[in-house]
Amino acid sequence: MKFHHLIAITTVALVAQATASQHTFDVLEPVLTPDLTDIIQGIIDTHQIPGLALAIVRKNGHSEFGTWGKKSEDGSRVTEDTLFNIGSCSKAFVAASLGILIEEFAQGRNTTPLPTGLSTLSWQTKLADILPGDWELSDPWASKKANLIDILTHVSGLARHDLAYKRPHSALDTIRHLRNIRPSHELREKFSYNNQMYTVGAHVITALSGVPFTEFVKDRILKPLRMTQSTYLIDEAVQSGKVSETWTSFGRRIPPWMDGLEPELTAGPGGLISNVKELVSWVKLYLNNGVNLDTNTTVVPLRTLETITSAHSIAYGTPTRLSDTIMGYGLGWARFSLAGHDMIYHNGGAPGVSADITIPVFDGVGVVSLANADEKQSALHDINVAVLRKLASHTNESISDDLLIYPWARFVTPGPRRAHEEDPSTTHVLPRPDLTGTYDDDGYGTLTLCDVSSLSDKCRPVLNNFRRADESSMGDPNGLFGSLPSALTNHARFSPTNTAGQYIVDFGSLYPTGYGRNTTPFAHWITRATADFVVEDGIVKGFGLSGYGSEDNSDVWFSKRV
Repeated sequence: MKFHHLIAITTVALVAQATASQHTFDVLEPVLTPDLTDIIQGIIDTHQIPGLALAIVRKNGHSEFGTWGKKSEDGSRVTEDTLFNIGSCSKAFVAASLGILIEEFAQGRNTTPLPTGLSTLSWQTKLADILPGDWELSDPWASKKANLIDILTHVSGLARHDLAYKRPHSALDTIRHLRNIRPSHELREKFSYNNQMYTVGAHVITALSGVPFTEFVKDRILKPLRMTQSTYLIDEAVQSGKVSETWTSFGRRIPPWMDGLEPELTAGPGGLISNVKELVSWVKLYLNNGVNLDTNTTVVPLRTLETITSAHSIAYGTPTRLSDTIMGYGLGWARFSLAGHDMIYHNGGAPGVSADITIPVFDGVGVVSLANADEKQSALHDINVAVLRKLASHTNESISDDLLIYPWARFVTPGPRRAHEEDPSTTHVLPRPDLTGTYDDDGYGTLTLCDVSSLSDKCRPVLNNFRRADESSMGDPNGLFGSLPSALTNHARFSPTNTAGQYIVDFGSLYPTGYGRNTTPFAHWITRATADFVVEDGIVKGFGLSGYGSEDNSDVWFSKRV
Protein backbone atom coordinates (compact mmCIF):
# COMPACT_ATOMS: atom_id res chain seq x y z
CA MET A 1 0.00 0.00 0.00
CA LYS A 2 1.29 3.49 -0.84
CA PHE A 3 0.25 6.83 0.54
CA HIS A 4 -0.11 9.67 -1.96
CA HIS A 5 0.94 12.87 -0.28
CA LEU A 6 0.50 16.52 -1.10
CA ILE A 7 3.90 18.19 -0.71
CA ALA A 8 4.06 21.76 0.57
CA ILE A 9 7.43 23.55 0.64
CA THR A 10 8.06 27.06 1.88
CA THR A 11 11.13 29.14 2.61
CA VAL A 12 11.11 31.84 5.30
CA ALA A 13 13.77 34.52 5.86
CA LEU A 14 14.49 34.62 9.57
CA VAL A 15 16.67 37.71 9.49
CA ALA A 16 16.64 40.66 7.14
CA GLN A 17 20.32 40.68 6.27
CA ALA A 18 21.65 37.15 6.14
CA THR A 19 25.22 36.45 5.19
CA ALA A 20 26.70 33.16 4.10
CA SER A 21 28.62 31.41 6.85
CA GLN A 22 32.08 30.00 6.63
CA HIS A 23 30.70 26.69 7.90
CA THR A 24 30.48 23.76 5.54
CA PHE A 25 26.71 23.27 5.51
CA ASP A 26 25.55 26.85 6.11
CA VAL A 27 24.85 27.93 2.56
CA LEU A 28 21.80 29.77 1.27
CA GLU A 29 21.12 27.61 -1.77
CA PRO A 30 17.74 25.83 -1.62
CA VAL A 31 17.89 22.33 -0.18
CA LEU A 32 14.35 21.07 -0.73
CA THR A 33 14.68 20.89 -4.49
CA PRO A 34 12.59 18.40 -6.50
CA ASP A 35 15.28 15.72 -6.42
CA LEU A 36 15.43 15.76 -2.61
CA THR A 37 11.66 15.91 -2.17
CA ASP A 38 11.35 12.88 -4.43
CA ILE A 39 13.80 11.00 -2.18
CA ILE A 40 11.86 12.01 0.92
CA GLN A 41 8.57 11.02 -0.71
CA GLY A 42 10.03 7.60 -1.46
CA ILE A 43 11.06 7.15 2.19
CA ILE A 44 7.59 8.18 3.34
CA ASP A 45 5.93 5.73 0.96
CA THR A 46 8.28 2.88 1.91
CA HIS A 47 7.70 3.37 5.64
CA GLN A 48 3.98 4.20 5.25
CA ILE A 49 4.07 7.40 7.26
CA PRO A 50 0.63 9.10 7.32
CA GLY A 51 2.01 12.63 7.80
CA LEU A 52 5.39 14.29 8.21
CA ALA A 53 6.80 17.79 8.70
CA LEU A 54 10.41 18.82 8.13
CA ALA A 55 12.43 21.95 8.87
CA ILE A 56 15.96 22.73 7.71
CA VAL A 57 17.34 25.48 9.94
CA ARG A 58 20.10 27.96 9.10
CA LYS A 59 22.05 29.82 11.77
CA ASN A 60 21.50 33.31 10.38
CA GLY A 61 19.76 32.77 7.08
CA HIS A 62 16.70 30.95 5.76
CA SER A 63 14.68 28.04 7.10
CA GLU A 64 13.00 25.67 4.70
CA PHE A 65 9.89 23.67 5.48
CA GLY A 66 8.51 20.56 3.84
CA THR A 67 5.21 18.93 4.72
CA TRP A 68 3.71 15.69 3.49
CA GLY A 69 0.50 13.76 4.01
CA LYS A 70 -2.44 13.93 6.38
CA LYS A 71 -2.85 15.07 9.95
CA SER A 72 -6.32 13.60 10.48
CA GLU A 73 -8.68 10.88 9.31
CA ASP A 74 -10.78 13.44 7.46
CA GLY A 75 -7.87 14.11 5.11
CA SER A 76 -6.71 17.46 6.51
CA ARG A 77 -3.13 18.01 5.42
CA VAL A 78 -0.02 18.49 7.50
CA THR A 79 1.33 22.05 7.43
CA GLU A 80 4.32 23.73 9.05
CA ASP A 81 1.93 24.78 11.87
CA THR A 82 0.72 21.23 12.56
CA LEU A 83 1.41 20.24 16.16
CA PHE A 84 3.10 16.94 17.00
CA ASN A 85 4.20 15.50 20.31
CA ILE A 86 8.02 15.49 20.08
CA GLY A 87 8.60 12.64 22.54
CA SER A 88 12.05 12.48 24.10
CA CYS A 89 13.22 15.55 22.21
CA SER A 90 11.43 17.22 25.15
CA LYS A 91 14.25 16.18 27.50
CA ALA A 92 16.51 19.04 26.41
CA PHE A 93 13.93 21.51 27.72
CA VAL A 94 14.33 20.00 31.20
CA ALA A 95 18.10 20.35 31.05
CA ALA A 96 17.96 23.91 29.71
CA SER A 97 15.43 24.92 32.37
CA LEU A 98 17.58 23.49 35.15
CA GLY A 99 20.53 25.44 33.80
CA ILE A 100 18.50 28.66 33.83
CA LEU A 101 17.43 27.97 37.43
CA ILE A 102 20.99 27.16 38.54
CA GLU A 103 22.21 30.47 37.09
CA GLU A 104 19.43 32.35 38.89
CA PHE A 105 20.40 30.87 42.25
CA ALA A 106 24.08 31.58 41.55
CA GLN A 107 23.28 35.24 40.85
CA GLY A 108 20.87 35.64 43.76
CA ARG A 109 17.88 36.15 41.47
CA ASN A 110 15.92 33.18 42.78
CA THR A 111 12.43 33.81 44.10
CA THR A 112 12.26 30.79 46.44
CA PRO A 113 14.76 29.56 49.05
CA LEU A 114 16.72 26.35 48.85
CA PRO A 115 15.76 23.50 51.20
CA THR A 116 17.09 23.72 54.75
CA GLY A 117 20.77 22.82 54.92
CA LEU A 118 21.43 23.46 51.23
CA SER A 119 23.43 26.63 50.53
CA THR A 120 24.09 26.40 46.79
CA LEU A 121 22.55 24.78 43.71
CA SER A 122 24.72 23.27 40.99
CA TRP A 123 24.71 20.34 38.59
CA GLN A 124 26.55 18.35 41.29
CA THR A 125 23.91 19.00 43.95
CA LYS A 126 22.53 15.74 45.30
CA LEU A 127 18.88 14.81 44.89
CA ALA A 128 18.70 13.75 48.53
CA ASP A 129 19.43 17.38 49.48
CA ILE A 130 17.06 18.90 46.90
CA LEU A 131 14.06 16.63 47.58
CA PRO A 132 14.51 15.47 51.19
CA GLY A 133 11.90 12.91 52.17
CA ASP A 134 10.69 12.38 48.58
CA TRP A 135 13.81 11.17 46.76
CA GLU A 136 14.85 7.63 47.62
CA LEU A 137 16.20 4.73 45.58
CA SER A 138 16.33 1.11 46.69
CA ASP A 139 20.14 1.29 46.66
CA PRO A 140 21.05 3.40 49.75
CA TRP A 141 24.41 4.56 48.37
CA ALA A 142 22.90 5.65 45.05
CA SER A 143 20.02 7.30 46.90
CA LYS A 144 22.48 9.35 48.95
CA LYS A 145 25.03 10.21 46.25
CA ALA A 146 23.07 10.68 42.98
CA ASN A 147 23.23 14.26 41.66
CA LEU A 148 21.54 16.16 38.84
CA ILE A 149 24.20 15.18 36.29
CA ASP A 150 23.79 11.51 37.20
CA ILE A 151 20.06 11.35 36.69
CA LEU A 152 19.99 13.37 33.46
CA THR A 153 22.86 11.45 31.82
CA HIS A 154 21.17 8.07 32.43
CA VAL A 155 23.69 6.63 34.90
CA SER A 156 21.32 6.36 37.87
CA GLY A 157 21.60 2.55 37.83
CA LEU A 158 17.94 2.04 36.90
CA ALA A 159 17.08 0.38 33.62
CA ARG A 160 14.20 1.53 31.48
CA HIS A 161 11.02 1.03 33.52
CA ASP A 162 8.35 2.76 31.45
CA LEU A 163 5.70 0.26 32.58
CA ALA A 164 6.17 1.46 36.15
CA TYR A 165 4.42 4.72 35.21
CA LYS A 166 0.90 4.36 36.55
CA ARG A 167 -2.42 6.12 36.14
CA PRO A 168 -3.32 8.38 37.89
CA HIS A 169 0.16 9.01 39.35
CA SER A 170 1.47 12.54 39.67
CA ALA A 171 5.12 13.46 39.18
CA LEU A 172 5.66 13.34 42.93
CA ASP A 173 3.95 9.93 43.15
CA THR A 174 6.36 8.62 40.51
CA ILE A 175 9.39 10.01 42.36
CA ARG A 176 8.29 8.42 45.65
CA HIS A 177 7.68 5.18 43.76
CA LEU A 178 11.32 4.91 42.58
CA ARG A 179 12.31 3.28 45.88
CA ASN A 180 10.21 0.26 44.82
CA ILE A 181 12.12 -0.33 41.57
CA ARG A 182 15.23 -2.49 41.69
CA PRO A 183 18.41 -1.15 40.06
CA SER A 184 20.18 -3.02 37.29
CA HIS A 185 23.59 -1.37 37.83
CA GLU A 186 25.57 0.59 40.36
CA LEU A 187 25.29 4.36 40.26
CA ARG A 188 27.51 5.69 37.40
CA GLU A 189 28.44 2.16 36.32
CA LYS A 190 26.72 2.17 32.94
CA PHE A 191 24.58 4.25 30.58
CA SER A 192 21.02 2.99 31.03
CA TYR A 193 18.18 5.03 29.53
CA ASN A 194 15.49 5.91 32.07
CA ASN A 195 12.56 8.26 31.50
CA GLN A 196 11.57 8.58 35.16
CA MET A 197 14.72 10.57 35.88
CA TYR A 198 13.46 13.33 33.61
CA THR A 199 10.22 13.36 35.59
CA VAL A 200 12.47 13.88 38.61
CA GLY A 201 14.41 16.67 36.86
CA ALA A 202 11.21 18.48 35.92
CA HIS A 203 9.88 18.19 39.47
CA VAL A 204 13.11 19.68 40.83
CA ILE A 205 12.27 22.82 38.84
CA THR A 206 8.75 22.81 40.24
CA ALA A 207 10.06 22.42 43.79
CA LEU A 208 12.79 25.08 43.55
CA SER A 209 11.09 27.70 41.36
CA GLY A 210 7.71 27.80 43.05
CA VAL A 211 5.83 27.28 39.77
CA PRO A 212 4.94 24.10 37.87
CA PHE A 213 7.64 22.93 35.47
CA THR A 214 5.34 23.41 32.48
CA GLU A 215 4.78 27.06 33.45
CA PHE A 216 8.51 27.59 34.00
CA VAL A 217 9.30 26.37 30.47
CA LYS A 218 6.50 28.47 29.03
CA ASP A 219 7.69 31.67 30.77
CA ARG A 220 11.47 31.21 30.43
CA ILE A 221 11.84 29.47 27.06
CA LEU A 222 8.69 29.25 24.95
CA LYS A 223 7.53 32.86 25.33
CA PRO A 224 11.00 34.42 24.78
CA LEU A 225 11.34 32.31 21.63
CA ARG A 226 7.79 33.20 20.53
CA MET A 227 6.83 29.52 20.56
CA THR A 228 3.25 30.49 21.35
CA GLN A 229 1.56 27.40 19.90
CA SER A 230 3.82 24.93 21.74
CA THR A 231 2.25 23.39 24.81
CA TYR A 232 2.39 20.53 27.29
CA LEU A 233 -1.40 20.30 27.43
CA ILE A 234 -2.97 17.84 24.99
CA ASP A 235 -6.44 19.39 25.50
CA GLU A 236 -5.04 22.81 24.60
CA ALA A 237 -3.42 21.39 21.47
CA VAL A 238 -6.64 19.66 20.41
CA GLN A 239 -8.69 22.82 20.98
CA SER A 240 -6.33 24.76 18.71
CA GLY A 241 -7.40 22.56 15.80
CA LYS A 242 -3.76 22.22 14.74
CA VAL A 243 -2.69 19.04 16.48
CA SER A 244 -2.14 15.92 14.40
CA GLU A 245 -3.96 12.70 15.10
CA THR A 246 -1.76 9.68 15.77
CA TRP A 247 -1.32 6.24 14.19
CA THR A 248 0.44 2.96 14.88
CA SER A 249 3.35 1.83 12.76
CA PHE A 250 0.89 -0.39 10.84
CA GLY A 251 -1.65 2.32 10.08
CA ARG A 252 -4.32 2.12 12.77
CA ARG A 253 -5.34 5.34 14.46
CA ILE A 254 -4.85 5.45 18.24
CA PRO A 255 -5.57 8.07 20.92
CA PRO A 256 -2.85 10.51 22.04
CA TRP A 257 -0.65 8.60 24.47
CA MET A 258 -0.72 11.49 26.99
CA ASP A 259 -4.52 11.59 27.10
CA GLY A 260 -5.71 11.40 30.71
CA LEU A 261 -2.23 11.65 32.22
CA GLU A 262 -1.11 14.44 34.53
CA PRO A 263 0.89 16.91 32.36
CA GLU A 264 3.57 17.34 35.04
CA LEU A 265 4.12 13.56 34.91
CA THR A 266 4.80 13.36 31.18
CA ALA A 267 6.24 16.83 30.49
CA GLY A 268 9.86 16.19 31.42
CA PRO A 269 10.58 12.89 29.66
CA GLY A 270 8.41 13.41 26.58
CA GLY A 271 5.49 15.78 26.86
CA LEU A 272 6.10 18.83 24.67
CA ILE A 273 3.76 19.36 21.73
CA SER A 274 5.18 21.66 19.05
CA ASN A 275 5.59 22.18 15.32
CA VAL A 276 8.51 22.51 12.94
CA LYS A 277 7.92 26.23 12.49
CA GLU A 278 8.42 26.96 16.19
CA LEU A 279 11.16 24.39 16.74
CA VAL A 280 13.26 26.42 14.30
CA SER A 281 13.64 28.99 17.09
CA TRP A 282 14.74 26.26 19.52
CA VAL A 283 17.38 24.95 17.12
CA LYS A 284 18.63 28.46 16.26
CA LEU A 285 19.22 29.03 19.96
CA TYR A 286 21.85 26.27 19.91
CA LEU A 287 23.44 27.66 16.76
CA ASN A 288 23.75 31.14 18.32
CA ASN A 289 25.13 30.46 21.81
CA GLY A 290 21.77 30.68 23.57
CA VAL A 291 20.84 34.06 22.09
CA ASN A 292 17.53 34.79 20.36
CA LEU A 293 18.69 36.87 17.39
CA ASP A 294 15.21 38.30 16.85
CA THR A 295 15.39 40.12 20.18
CA ASN A 296 19.15 39.99 20.83
CA THR A 297 18.51 38.53 24.28
CA THR A 298 20.01 35.51 26.00
CA VAL A 299 17.37 32.86 26.64
CA VAL A 300 19.64 30.03 27.80
CA PRO A 301 23.03 30.95 29.28
CA LEU A 302 26.02 29.86 27.19
CA ARG A 303 27.48 28.02 30.16
CA THR A 304 24.28 25.99 30.38
CA LEU A 305 24.34 25.14 26.66
CA GLU A 306 27.94 23.97 26.95
CA THR A 307 27.08 21.80 29.94
CA ILE A 308 23.98 20.14 28.54
CA THR A 309 25.45 19.43 25.09
CA SER A 310 28.79 18.08 26.37
CA ALA A 311 29.05 14.32 26.80
CA HIS A 312 29.07 13.21 30.43
CA SER A 313 28.42 9.49 29.94
CA ILE A 314 29.17 7.02 27.17
CA ALA A 315 26.12 5.68 25.36
CA TYR A 316 28.12 3.65 22.82
CA GLY A 317 31.82 3.07 23.34
CA THR A 318 32.72 2.00 19.81
CA PRO A 319 32.05 3.67 16.45
CA THR A 320 30.03 2.01 13.72
CA ARG A 321 32.39 3.11 10.92
CA LEU A 322 35.83 4.64 10.57
CA SER A 323 34.15 7.92 9.68
CA ASP A 324 32.35 8.31 13.00
CA THR A 325 33.15 8.27 16.71
CA ILE A 326 31.80 6.89 19.92
CA MET A 327 28.55 8.44 21.12
CA GLY A 328 28.39 10.32 24.39
CA TYR A 329 25.31 11.53 26.22
CA GLY A 330 24.95 14.96 27.73
CA LEU A 331 21.79 16.23 29.38
CA GLY A 332 18.93 15.61 26.97
CA TRP A 333 21.34 15.46 24.01
CA ALA A 334 23.56 12.80 22.45
CA ARG A 335 26.87 13.95 20.95
CA PHE A 336 29.21 12.40 18.39
CA SER A 337 31.28 13.25 15.34
CA LEU A 338 30.59 12.07 11.82
CA ALA A 339 32.96 12.50 8.88
CA GLY A 340 34.45 15.54 10.59
CA HIS A 341 31.10 17.09 11.51
CA ASP A 342 30.24 17.55 15.19
CA MET A 343 26.65 16.53 15.95
CA ILE A 344 24.25 17.05 18.82
CA TYR A 345 21.16 14.93 18.47
CA HIS A 346 18.09 13.36 20.04
CA ASN A 347 15.12 11.45 18.75
CA GLY A 348 11.75 10.77 20.29
CA GLY A 349 9.20 8.02 20.18
CA ALA A 350 5.94 7.15 21.92
CA PRO A 351 2.72 5.43 20.84
CA GLY A 352 1.66 7.28 17.70
CA VAL A 353 4.62 9.64 17.32
CA SER A 354 8.22 9.80 16.10
CA ALA A 355 10.55 12.80 16.19
CA ASP A 356 14.13 13.77 15.42
CA ILE A 357 16.27 16.86 16.00
CA THR A 358 19.79 16.85 14.55
CA ILE A 359 22.18 19.78 14.79
CA PRO A 360 25.62 19.72 13.12
CA VAL A 361 26.36 22.53 15.53
CA PHE A 362 29.59 23.93 14.06
CA ASP A 363 28.12 23.83 10.55
CA GLY A 364 25.43 26.36 11.38
CA VAL A 365 22.44 24.20 10.45
CA GLY A 366 19.88 21.89 12.02
CA VAL A 367 17.21 19.43 10.88
CA VAL A 368 13.85 18.80 12.58
CA SER A 369 11.54 16.01 11.44
CA LEU A 370 8.22 15.01 13.02
CA ALA A 371 5.93 12.11 12.10
CA ASN A 372 2.46 11.14 13.32
CA ALA A 373 3.06 7.38 13.62
CA ASP A 374 5.21 5.33 15.98
CA GLU A 375 8.41 3.38 15.23
CA LYS A 376 9.34 5.66 12.31
CA GLN A 377 12.73 6.76 13.68
CA SER A 378 14.61 4.78 11.04
CA ALA A 379 12.68 6.64 8.34
CA LEU A 380 13.50 9.99 9.95
CA HIS A 381 17.13 8.86 10.09
CA ASP A 382 17.08 8.19 6.35
CA ILE A 383 15.53 11.62 5.73
CA ASN A 384 18.27 13.25 7.81
CA VAL A 385 20.88 11.44 5.76
CA ALA A 386 19.36 12.72 2.53
CA VAL A 387 19.21 16.30 3.83
CA LEU A 388 22.80 16.31 5.11
CA ARG A 389 24.12 14.83 1.88
CA LYS A 390 22.28 17.50 -0.07
CA LEU A 391 23.74 20.24 2.16
CA ALA A 392 27.21 18.82 1.73
CA SER A 393 26.86 18.66 -2.04
CA HIS A 394 26.44 22.44 -2.17
CA THR A 395 30.08 22.82 -1.21
CA ASN A 396 31.25 19.83 -3.26
CA GLU A 397 31.76 17.69 -0.17
CA SER A 398 31.12 14.03 -0.81
CA ILE A 399 29.64 12.09 2.11
CA SER A 400 29.88 8.37 1.59
CA ASP A 401 27.29 5.68 2.08
CA ASP A 402 28.69 5.14 5.58
CA LEU A 403 26.18 7.82 6.54
CA LEU A 404 23.47 5.26 6.08
CA ILE A 405 24.64 3.51 9.28
CA TYR A 406 25.97 6.28 11.49
CA PRO A 407 25.83 6.38 15.28
CA TRP A 408 22.32 7.70 15.76
CA ALA A 409 21.00 4.70 13.80
CA ARG A 410 21.72 2.83 17.04
CA PHE A 411 20.09 5.54 19.13
CA VAL A 412 16.45 4.86 18.29
CA THR A 413 15.34 6.01 21.72
CA PRO A 414 16.62 2.90 23.53
CA GLY A 415 14.02 0.44 24.70
CA PRO A 416 13.10 -3.23 24.91
CA ARG A 417 12.65 -5.33 21.82
CA ARG A 418 9.64 -4.61 19.67
CA ALA A 419 6.77 -7.03 19.43
CA HIS A 420 7.49 -7.98 15.82
CA GLU A 421 11.04 -9.20 16.57
CA GLU A 422 12.18 -12.67 17.59
CA ASP A 423 8.80 -14.33 17.40
CA PRO A 424 8.49 -16.94 20.14
CA SER A 425 8.09 -20.59 19.34
CA THR A 426 4.57 -21.95 19.27
CA THR A 427 5.78 -25.55 19.53
CA HIS A 428 6.36 -25.53 23.30
CA VAL A 429 5.98 -29.12 24.40
CA LEU A 430 7.92 -29.15 27.66
CA PRO A 431 5.86 -29.99 30.75
CA ARG A 432 5.13 -27.06 33.01
CA PRO A 433 3.35 -26.41 36.30
CA ASP A 434 0.27 -24.25 36.51
CA LEU A 435 1.54 -20.70 36.02
CA THR A 436 -1.84 -19.00 36.24
CA GLY A 437 -2.55 -16.91 39.29
CA THR A 438 -1.75 -13.51 40.78
CA TYR A 439 1.77 -12.06 40.92
CA ASP A 440 3.03 -8.91 42.67
CA ASP A 441 5.96 -6.54 42.22
CA ASP A 442 6.37 -3.44 44.39
CA GLY A 443 7.35 -1.32 41.39
CA TYR A 444 4.99 -2.66 38.73
CA GLY A 445 1.96 -3.65 40.76
CA THR A 446 -0.27 -6.71 40.45
CA LEU A 447 -0.62 -8.97 37.42
CA THR A 448 -3.09 -11.85 37.24
CA LEU A 449 -2.15 -14.42 34.58
CA CYS A 450 -4.89 -16.39 32.89
CA ASP A 451 -4.85 -19.20 30.35
CA VAL A 452 -7.48 -19.85 27.70
CA SER A 453 -9.53 -22.02 30.08
CA SER A 454 -9.55 -19.64 33.07
CA LEU A 455 -13.02 -18.84 34.40
CA SER A 456 -12.39 -16.47 37.31
CA ASP A 457 -14.01 -13.05 37.53
CA LYS A 458 -10.61 -11.40 36.95
CA CYS A 459 -9.86 -13.50 33.88
CA ARG A 460 -13.14 -13.37 32.00
CA PRO A 461 -12.96 -9.71 30.89
CA VAL A 462 -9.27 -10.05 30.03
CA LEU A 463 -9.85 -13.13 27.87
CA ASN A 464 -12.87 -11.53 26.23
CA ASN A 465 -10.73 -8.56 25.22
CA PHE A 466 -8.10 -10.88 23.75
CA ARG A 467 -10.71 -12.92 21.88
CA ARG A 468 -11.99 -9.75 20.23
CA ALA A 469 -8.78 -7.82 19.60
CA ASP A 470 -6.05 -10.48 19.37
CA GLU A 471 -7.87 -13.70 18.60
CA SER A 472 -4.89 -15.43 16.98
CA SER A 473 -2.95 -15.44 20.26
CA MET A 474 -5.73 -17.45 21.90
CA GLY A 475 -4.89 -20.51 19.82
CA ASP A 476 -1.93 -21.49 22.03
CA PRO A 477 -3.12 -23.56 25.02
CA ASN A 478 0.13 -22.73 26.83
CA GLY A 479 -0.20 -18.98 26.35
CA LEU A 480 -0.83 -16.69 29.29
CA PHE A 481 -2.81 -13.45 29.29
CA GLY A 482 -3.15 -10.59 31.72
CA SER A 483 -3.95 -6.96 32.31
CA LEU A 484 -1.17 -4.67 33.58
CA PRO A 485 -2.49 -1.11 33.39
CA SER A 486 0.25 1.51 33.05
CA ALA A 487 0.57 4.92 31.50
CA LEU A 488 1.39 3.34 28.12
CA THR A 489 -0.24 -0.11 28.06
CA ASN A 490 -3.20 -2.08 29.37
CA HIS A 491 -2.56 -5.74 28.52
CA ALA A 492 0.21 -8.35 28.39
CA ARG A 493 0.50 -11.67 26.56
CA PHE A 494 2.99 -14.41 27.45
CA SER A 495 4.08 -16.72 24.62
CA PRO A 496 6.11 -19.83 25.56
CA THR A 497 9.52 -20.56 24.09
CA ASN A 498 11.18 -23.96 23.88
CA THR A 499 13.11 -23.24 27.07
CA ALA A 500 11.30 -24.57 30.11
CA GLY A 501 9.72 -21.80 32.14
CA GLN A 502 10.65 -19.05 29.69
CA TYR A 503 8.13 -16.81 27.96
CA ILE A 504 8.30 -13.88 25.58
CA VAL A 505 6.10 -11.10 26.95
CA ASP A 506 4.46 -8.47 24.76
CA PHE A 507 3.02 -5.36 26.40
CA GLY A 508 0.56 -3.10 24.68
CA SER A 509 -3.04 -2.03 24.36
CA LEU A 510 -6.13 -3.82 23.08
CA TYR A 511 -8.86 -2.00 21.20
CA PRO A 512 -11.86 -4.38 21.21
CA THR A 513 -14.04 -1.83 19.40
CA GLY A 514 -11.30 -0.30 17.25
CA TYR A 515 -10.59 3.42 17.35
CA GLY A 516 -11.60 6.38 15.26
CA ARG A 517 -13.58 5.63 12.12
CA ASN A 518 -12.32 2.06 11.90
CA THR A 519 -14.27 -0.03 14.42
CA THR A 520 -12.44 -3.26 13.62
CA PRO A 521 -10.79 -4.62 16.80
CA PHE A 522 -6.98 -4.63 16.92
CA ALA A 523 -3.97 -4.97 19.24
CA HIS A 524 -1.06 -2.55 19.46
CA TRP A 525 2.00 -4.23 21.02
CA ILE A 526 4.65 -1.63 21.77
CA THR A 527 7.38 -3.34 23.79
CA ARG A 528 8.72 -6.78 24.65
CA ALA A 529 10.59 -8.49 27.45
CA THR A 530 11.43 -12.03 28.55
CA ALA A 531 9.93 -13.72 31.60
CA ASP A 532 11.69 -16.61 33.32
CA PHE A 533 9.56 -18.46 35.86
CA VAL A 534 11.27 -19.92 38.92
CA VAL A 535 9.86 -23.21 40.21
CA GLU A 536 11.17 -24.92 43.37
CA ASP A 537 9.95 -28.38 44.40
CA GLY A 538 7.01 -28.00 42.06
CA ILE A 539 5.98 -24.65 43.56
CA VAL A 540 5.96 -21.55 41.35
CA LYS A 541 7.86 -18.81 43.21
CA GLY A 542 7.46 -16.06 40.61
CA PHE A 543 9.11 -14.78 37.47
CA GLY A 544 11.91 -12.41 36.61
CA LEU A 545 11.09 -9.94 33.86
CA SER A 546 13.70 -9.04 31.23
CA GLY A 547 15.14 -12.51 30.94
CA TYR A 548 17.66 -12.72 33.77
CA GLY A 549 15.90 -15.69 35.24
CA SER A 550 16.29 -15.43 39.02
CA GLU A 551 14.92 -13.39 41.88
CA ASP A 552 18.36 -11.98 42.66
CA ASN A 553 19.32 -10.43 39.35
CA SER A 554 16.23 -9.75 37.26
CA ASP A 555 15.23 -6.14 36.54
CA VAL A 556 11.72 -6.85 37.83
CA TRP A 557 10.62 -9.68 40.10
CA PHE A 558 6.97 -10.72 40.32
CA SER A 559 6.30 -12.99 43.31
CA LYS A 560 3.41 -15.39 43.07
CA ARG A 561 0.80 -15.12 45.77
CA VAL A 562 0.30 -18.24 47.83
